[in-house]
Amino acid sequence: ILLLGTGRQVQHVDPELRRFIRSTGMKLEAIDSRNAASTFNILNEEGRIVAAALLPYGVSS
Repeated sequence: ILLLGTGRQVQHVDPELRRFIRSTGMKLEAIDSRNAASTFNILNEEGRIVAAALLPYGVSS
């Protein structure tokens, strides 16, 4: 799973990017960065295969 932290608020992810990520066999979850970091830590602790790309929490658009 790829967690995309989109800053302070959840942002729209381009459908073409979603299709590309899906074509690689990964799942994409776009959520605010604070929750993305927390979710990453939980999934990583569980031994799941997870990656995260996080924008700073102060970013709002």
